[in-house]
Amino acid sequence: MKLNRLAIALSGVGLLTLAQQGFAQEAVKKEEDKKQEVQKVIVTGSSIKRVNYETASPVQVITREEMTRGGATSLTEVLRNVSSNLGGVDENRTGGFTAGASGLNLRGIGSQATLVLINGRRLAPYAQPEYQTTFVDLNSVPVGAVERIEILKDGASAIYGSEAIAGVVNIILRNSFEGAEISSSYAQSQRNDGEQTRVTGSYGFGNLAEDKYNVYATLDVRQRKPTLIKNRDGYMSTQDLRAWGYADGRTLYTYPGNIYWTDKATNLFVVRPLGGNCRPDRLVPASNLFGAGTQGQACVHDDFQDSTYNSSAKSDRIGITSKGTWQINADTTAFAEVMINQTKANLQGVPHWFAGQNGQITGALPITHPQYPKDLIDPVTGKTLAGGNGTVRVRASLTDLPGQGLDNTVTFGRYLAGLKGTFKDWDWESAMMYNSSKVDSRATSGLLVTPLVDAYKKGQLIFGQIGSNSALVNSLMAPSYDQFKSEMMLWDAKVSGELFQLPAGAVTAAFGAELRRETLDINPDPLSVEGELYHRAQSQPGYKRSRDIKSAYAELAIPVFKTVEASMAVRHDRYSDYGSSTTPKVGLKWNVTPQFLVRGTYASGFRAPTLVENSSSNQNAFLSYQDPARCNDKFKGGCQWNSAYISGSNPDLKPETAKSYTLGVVWEPSNWFNMSLDYWRIKRNDEISTFDVKTVLSNPARYAGNPAVAITRAALTDADRTAGATAGEITLLKMLLTNVATTQVSGIDLDIKTNFNLGEYGKIKPQMTMTYNQSYKSAPSPEADLIEYAGSRGQPRVIANIGLGWEKAAWKASLDTDYIGHFSAIGDFTQPCEFKTQGYEALCRDIPSFTTVNLGGSYSGLYKNLKLSFAVRNVFDRMPPFAPSPSSAQNLAVHPLHDRMGRYFQLTVDYKFK
Repeated sequence: MKLNRLAIALSGVGLLTLAQQGFAQEAVKKEEDKKQEVQKVIVTGSSIKRVNYETASPVQVITREEMTRGGATSLTEVLRNVSSNLGGVDENRTGGFTAGASGLNLRGIGSQATLVLINGRRLAPYAQPEYQTTFVDLNSVPVGAVERIEILKDGASAIYGSEAIAGVVNIILRNSFEGAEISSSYAQSQRNDGEQTRVTGSYGFGNLAEDKYNVYATLDVRQRKPTLIKNRDGYMSTQDLRAWGYADGRTLYTYPGNIYWTDKATNLFVVRPLGGNCRPDRLVPASNLFGAGTQGQACVHDDFQDSTYNSSAKSDRIGITSKGTWQINADTTAFAEVMINQTKANLQGVPHWFAGQNGQITGALPITHPQYPKDLIDPVTGKTLAGGNGTVRVRASLTDLPGQGLDNTVTFGRYLAGLKGTFKDWDWESAMMYNSSKVDSRATSGLLVTPLVDAYKKGQLIFGQIGSNSALVNSLMAPSYDQFKSEMMLWDAKVSGELFQLPAGAVTAAFGAELRRETLDINPDPLSVEGELYHRAQSQPGYKRSRDIKSAYAELAIPVFKTVEASMAVRHDRYSDYGSSTTPKVGLKWNVTPQFLVRGTYASGFRAPTLVENSSSNQNAFLSYQDPARCNDKFKGGCQWNSAYISGSNPDLKPETAKSYTLGVVWEPSNWFNMSLDYWRIKRNDEISTFDVKTVLSNPARYAGNPAVAITRAALTDADRTAGATAGEITLLKMLLTNVATTQVSGIDLDIKTNFNLGEYGKIKPQMTMTYNQSYKSAPSPEADLIEYAGSRGQPRVIANIGLGWEKAAWKASLDTDYIGHFSAIGDFTQPCEFKTQGYEALCRDIPSFTTVNLGGSYSGLYKNLKLSFAVRNVFDRMPPFAPSPSSAQNLAVHPLHDRMGRYFQLTVDYKFK
C-alpha cells in the first residue's frame, strides 16, 4: 500500500510539478518519541539558521489565523492595510492598464522598490506594465496555500537582490499537509453588489517522519461580481459635489451632446445642447463650465450616475498550489513545487466620448453636418457666422454605443525543483525555477478612427441616433488584443553552517550563488500601433528584451560577546546590461537583559532599471490634471483637463542607489507581552521616475529643453484670452522616465503583541502595529531642493492596525481596526492650494482620518471537524472622507488608502476529513 502511494506521489510530482518550501523559510519541526525538538529556523532577512527568532532586522509576521479571521480571500485584502504599506497598484481602479492586478508599496517609494518572494525566492513581475512601473501581482498567489507572511522592514539587497530597497514581503507556503479539508464562503456588500463566492480545498498524504515523503495540493477558486460606483452613498456616487462645498464636476461630454462656439459680437463662448431631451437636473448655466460671461446652457453628464462605472472589476480566479517532498536518506531531501493561477478580470461601463474641434483628429463640426446650427449659417454666403476661429465644437458621450471595457486574463506559473541536505555540520540547498506571468488583454467595444471620422465628416454620425443604426455601429466598432509576457529562469545554491568558535560562541556563515535570466515580451494590437483606435493613445510597436544576472553573496553571524551578535552580509550582482554592483549590509543586536534587546542595521541598496524602464518604448495614455495656465478665478476651462500623455522609457537611465538604517528595541518582560519599537530611514539617489506634472506645468520655463519633458499646446484663441486663459489648450504631454533626484523617508514602527489567559473566560490576544511616517522628502527635479511631503495628500503620517482575538473551547472571535491618519488636501506644500485657485479655499483643510472596524467569529462545536465562520468588514459602514481631487472629477477618494466598498458580509464553512 505504501509503495502504491509513493508511486502516486511521484506521478503527482510529474503531473503537478509539486513544490517544496524554499531554502529561506519555515523550519520543519520533527517529532521523535512524541517529543518536540528545538529546531533552528531561517528568518526572512538572513540565510543563517538560528534558534533565536529575533535578528538585528525588524520583521513583522502575519499568521494564517490573522490572515483569515477577518474574511480575507486574497493577499491583497490581507496586505492592503499593513501599516508599512502606503498605496501601491490598486486592483479596484476604474482606469489604467492593470485591471484586477494589485501590488504593494512599502514606505511609499514605489512598488518596484518592494521585493516579493515565495519561500525566499523571487517572482516574475506582472507582465503588463502600469505605465513604466513593474510590480509583483499579489493576486497571482492563492491565499489558501499560504501559511504565513513575513515582512522585512529594512533594506535587504545584500541577501535577496536589488529590488529590496524598501523591504521584503516573504510569502511562506505550507510546509506539508496530510488529510483533506474544504472551505467555502459567500459574501456580499450591503448595497447588493460585489457578490463573491470562494471554494478552496486541500488534499495531502505521506508523513515525512514515517513514510519519508509528503505530497499535497491546494485548489483555490474565487469569483467576484463588480461593485458599482452609483450604488455608493452621497459624494461617492456623483460628480456633482456642490452640496458638499465643491464644484459641479459633470462634463460637456453628455448624451446626446453639446456644441459651443465663439460669439462674433461679444467674443464670448456660447453653449447649446444637441437635441431637446436633456433632463432638467442635467441642464446647467454654461458659465459653470467655462467661467463668468459664457452664454447659454449646457447639458451635463455625470459619469458615475449616468454610466455603469465599476468601483471594482468582475474577477474570476482559479489557482493550484502543489508540493512534493521526498526524504531520499537521512541527509538528503528532494522537493518540487508548482503554482498555477489564472485571473480573469472584466472592467466595463466607461462610455465612449467624442471631441470635435480643431486639434482633434475628428476636427470641428462640419458646416454640412445635419446638426450644425442653422442660425449660424449665413443664408446668403452659406458660410459660418461663428466668431473666433470660425468653428463650432462638439462634446458628446456616445452612451447609445456599448461602453468601453477591458478583459484581462492573467496566467501565472511557478515551477521549482531541487535538493537540500546536510554534510557534517553544514546545510546545503540548490534549486532550479521557471516563473512566468502572461497577460492577454482584450479591450472591448473599441471605436475605429477611420470609419468614425469618415461618418462624422459625411454627416452620417448623428449624435443621439448612432445606436439605432446597426450597420453604422458594426462598421465603427472592433475589439483589440494586446499580449504581454514576463519570464524568469533561476538557478541558486547555498550552504550554511559554523565556521569556527569564539569565546562567545560559534561564528556561523552562509554562502550562496544565483543565476537568473529575465525576459519581457510586449505585443500590442496592430490597430493600436496604427493609431486606429479612437481616444486610445497610439501604442508603440512591440518589443522583446532580456538580460542575465549573476549573483554571489556571503553572510556572517559573529557572537562578539555572550549578549552581542554582529551580522555582516555582502552581495555582488553582475547585470548583462548594467555592469555590476556590490551591496553590503551590517547589523548588531545586543541582549541587554534576557527581556530587553537593542538592534540596528545599515544596508546599501542598488536597483538596476527594469526591462520596461530601460527600453526604447513609450506608453501612451490620457491623463487628467489641472492646467494652471487655463484655470484661475476667471477661466475654468483647464481646471479638469484631459489630454494625450506619453510616459516614455529611457535607455540612458542610471541605476538607483540607496542607503537604509534602522535602530530599535525589543522588550519582552513576560511570555504574554512583546513589544518592538524601530526607527527607520531610507535615502534613495538617482530615483527613476517622471517629473511631477503639477510642478512642470507651474514652472514650464525650468524644464525648457529638458529631453524628458515636452508640452504641446494649441494656439491661444482670442476668445480664451479675453475670458482669462494665458495659454492655449494642451494637446500632448510627454514625460519620459529619468533619474529625477533623491527621495529620503523616515519613520517609526511600533509592534505590540500580548496574550492573556482569562481562565474560564478563555484567552484574548490584543495586538497593534503602527507606523509613524516622520518625513517623506523628495525633489521634483535634480536641481531642486528636497520638498517635505509627509502629511500631504495621500501621505498620512500615521497608519495603524489594532486587533483583538478571543477564543474559548470551540468559540473564536476577533475585532480588527484599520486606521488611516488624516492628511492635507494639498499635494505639494510649496505650491498654492489648487482648491483656493479654483475658488474653494475651504477645501484646503486636512482630509480627516478614516477608521474601519472588522468583526469575525467562528464556532467548531456543532459537528466534529466542522467550523462555521462569519466576518463583517467595515462594521459601521464607514465611507471614505470627502476628498475630491482638484484635477480629476473621477477621484473622489484617495485610492487605495480609502476603500469605498462599505459594509461587507461573509459566511464561511470549513470541513476537515479525518
